[in-house]
Amino acid sequence: MPKVRLTKRVVDAFSCPPDSARATLFDAEVIGFSVEAMRTGRKFFRFQWKRRGKQGLETIGEYGCMTVEQARARAIALRGKLYDGQNPTEARQAEAVARARAITVSELIEKWLVDGRAAAPSKRESSWSTDARKLRCHVAPLLGSRLAREITKADVEMAQRQISEGATARDVKTKPKGRSIVRGGQGAARSAVMSLSACFAWAIERGFADENPCLRVKKPKPRKLERFLSQSEAKTLFRLLEAMAAAGEVDAAFADMIRLLLLTGARKSEIQALRWSEIDFERHLIRLSRERSKTGEKTIPLNTKALSILKVRRSMLGKSKVVVDARRLHVFPSRAGGSYMVGLQKAWERVRTRADLGDVRIHDLRHSFASFAAANGASLFLIGKALGHSQSQTTERYAHLRDDPLHALAAGVGEAIDAVMD
Repeated sequence: MPKVRLTKRVVDAFSCPPDSARATLFDAEVIGFSVEAMRTGRKFFRFQWKRRGKQGLETIGEYGCMTVEQARARAIALRGKLYDGQNPTEARQAEAVARARAITVSELIEKWLVDGRAAAPSKRESSWSTDARKLRCHVAPLLGSRLAREITKADVEMAQRQISEGATARDVKTKPKGRSIVRGGQGAARSAVMSLSACFAWAIERGFADENPCLRVKKPKPRKLERFLSQSEAKTLFRLLEAMAAAGEVDAAFADMIRLLLLTGARKSEIQALRWSEIDFERHLIRLSRERSKTGEKTIPLNTKALSILKVRRSMLGKSKVVVDARRLHVFPSRAGGSYMVGLQKAWERVRTRADLGDVRIHDLRHSFASFAAANGASLFLIGKALGHSQSQTTERYAHLRDDPLHALAAGVGEAIDAVMD
């Protein structure tokens, strides 16, 4: 192969013969340094190396994007790595890994929210949305600009404390009638760290981090907010819903949603987005797919009252002015059609205020269903099946509601002592 000291004039004059796909011209000064001319007219600088029985060809860059002297300096640097005992290909791969690892926490979060889905095919879209909200609203403002591989356990602990103290809380007006409200607190801090931990677990598998800084971080213990409606409160609630719906103070659809939540023990999203195709009127069941239920495929038994509410709504389909396609799809369709009604939380707040249930959340209706079942003698196993719990520990929170034998035991001891006293 011909050799000549590569200069701008030499490279400009060098071209590929018409009968060849490419042609190579080696530099007479730096061993292995060459320029390769393609039939298309493009020219690339290369560096060919050989060391301990291994050989390779590195592309330095394209002529026009870099000068001859810049390419020569790069070739000399690669030659120096050979003298230092380094394999240029392995060094390039190491540099690529280092560049990939030099990713900020914000970049890592966005990458995980997109690419991480392939590693968790069974994870629901709602769970991804929740993770995205927690990480973008709480973690990114505090740690987003830092390199992911430099984050330590102490950094996560500090961020957790700041979120708990409300450092990331905000109330921003987004449009004429819309606001973005982000609340901090211990609950938000705990869940944000859990989402960040899942993100770092994926990052380790992809080589973006060496360890998970969220491990062994002591998270705030969740408060056990177990509020159960009493029978009198449930009775008052049902009567109030009927009165408010009749007076137009609350939409009849929202009233039915609240009734169904208490009568079925279902989650808010399971009733609010309920579809007609998910209801089995013959077997008195609601059948939810894996995508619609937090714990996978699930059946919800319907008692007589719940079934009656759904049958009444079905009978109203012909009278409704809602878009036909939406009527056929959702039990509680939006007025615009194509989706389901939203705004249940605001409706519940109005009902809760009127019923004087200031500390009762929508989710507590699910707890109340379980409490009524337990008080009626249902086993924890059956309660867990009805609620769709995947772990028995989740159902054990209702165990104290079935302590009638213990109360009987205590009463017996009291009677025995009374007898001795007498």
